[in-house]
Amino acid sequence: MKKIIIALIMFGFVFALTSCDFLNNLTTKNSTSDTSTEVTYSSTDSNTISESSTDIITSNLISDDTSTTSVTLITSSTTTTTTEQISTFTTTTESITTTETEIITTTTLEEQTTTSSSESGGLITNAEYDLIQDVLPTVGIPASGEAKVIVFVVDFPDKLITDDAKVLSDTNLAFNGNSEDLVYESLNSYYLKSSYNKLNLSADIFGVYTAKNNSTYYETLNTQFYATDPQTGEYLYPDATHPDSDLIFEILTQYDSQINYSDYDANNDGYIDGVYVIYNHEISYESGSDLWWAYQYYYYYEDSFDGVAPNYYVWSGLDFFYEGEEPLNARTIIHETGHMLGLEDYYDYYPDDFYNSGGLGTFMMDYNVGDHDAFSKLLLGWINPIIIETSATVDILPLASSGDVLLIIDEWKGTIFDEYLLVIYYTPEMLNELDKSYIFTEPGILVFHVSAAIDNGYNTDSYYYSIFNNNNTDSVNKLLKIIEADMGNDIEKYAIAEDTDLFQVGDIFNYNIHSDYSWYDGNNMNFFIEVVSLDVNKATIKIDFLS
Repeated sequence: MKKIIIALIMFGFVFALTSCDFLNNLTTKNSTSDTSTEVTYSSTDSNTISESSTDIITSNLISDDTSTTSVTLITSSTTTTTTEQISTFTTTTESITTTETEIITTTTLEEQTTTSSSESGGLITNAEYDLIQDVLPTVGIPASGEAKVIVFVVDFPDKLITDDAKVLSDTNLAFNGNSEDLVYESLNSYYLKSSYNKLNLSADIFGVYTAKNNSTYYETLNTQFYATDPQTGEYLYPDATHPDSDLIFEILTQYDSQINYSDYDANNDGYIDGVYVIYNHEISYESGSDLWWAYQYYYYYEDSFDGVAPNYYVWSGLDFFYEGEEPLNARTIIHETGHMLGLEDYYDYYPDDFYNSGGLGTFMMDYNVGDHDAFSKLLLGWINPIIIETSATVDILPLASSGDVLLIIDEWKGTIFDEYLLVIYYTPEMLNELDKSYIFTEPGILVFHVSAAIDNGYNTDSYYYSIFNNNNTDSVNKLLKIIEADMGNDIEKYAIAEDTDLFQVGDIFNYNIHSDYSWYDGNNMNFFIEVVSLDVNKATIKIDFLS
């Protein structure tokens, strides 16, 4: 192992973990296994991959057919004198079919693509621009296409899993299950729906792997790694190694003869797209070590396996799968996978400071609920906006089912890394339906204020790394906010979005609602946004620019 600790590796991090499982225990806002046994899950076949290890470890490979409608457990005994038979789940991955959405407006617009640019009546419908993964220094999971991540279920000598088969089956469902397998969604089914079938993300799951050291070893190392002198700020244990990366190196080394890690680099950038460590330890909900939480971070050393290097990883407790009232809860890994794609947290890490407050108030990258918001979908290239910089009347379909969104700006400069408004027709359906009490329970027009410029570079005083000039924690202006139609400022005060934040028929933004609303530079927005009509199928929005 190349024990080269890269100071501030991967974007200049010091302590900043991109996290976390924020609010899984929600409050309503709006009203060791037998090593000679081979196990196979398969929907259409019983292909079995047999691989060996020179060390005796508890190990199973799980993967799943995303089209599986029933699960059959097959066991068979295997005898060997020199190697261990590895249990395996085989995966057959479906091809992605991408659905293009026709946007209906009062002027006939062409079907959207991402390869050309056109204008009709002052509306730009097929603009070319960089996405978030185009501007990040490195990329984790690709935002589109077929991708596969690698998952390790890990326990410790002092924290052993007592029912390996159940844990592995549950982990498989959480990552690869169909919608009907869970009350909410699996990682795979969620991202298929949220991306409008643009991202087919599956997982191969290995385990249960028992770490070489007790959990207390990694906890002590974690404390030492981050310990600083309160007076000087110097590290108290400068030779301490990084516990997460130490364990990941241990695991990857153990499985090196069994796994071709280059199979997990879908975008061919030289990095494993995503490593997930699902650990067996009590979660530190109230206090204790920060190690026992959920977060996305970056591998701390320089190592290579099969020509690819570990980079983005998720560290999450097994207990997150079992919190709340649902039998199996995948929301934490869904949220953390947003970070693996390049998205930030939209909640406020420090609501009591003097900066912006309240976060976004809802949605997946704030409250771990519902669909991804329109800005996140825009960053990832899952939706293509109708860009409006002159007066127009436009019909839009619900975002959840169509991907329709209006981007309103004084002057389009060919980039989404700018300041603008996003307007969507929100409906409490699809990925929003189960969590509608924590988002909005009724349909309406939702207006986001985006300030996504990236020209200042990383702010070293920020709590966490961001390519954006603003974030939702410690910048004067927010990266992303909901403009509350009721003007109650409840998101700023209580971090809670309400039904009354939605614009309804007759509401006119910048006139009878939020009159004289300004850009962050103090200049007035020189347009009105009127909700002309709403029905089950579409909303009609009128945008009037002042001459």
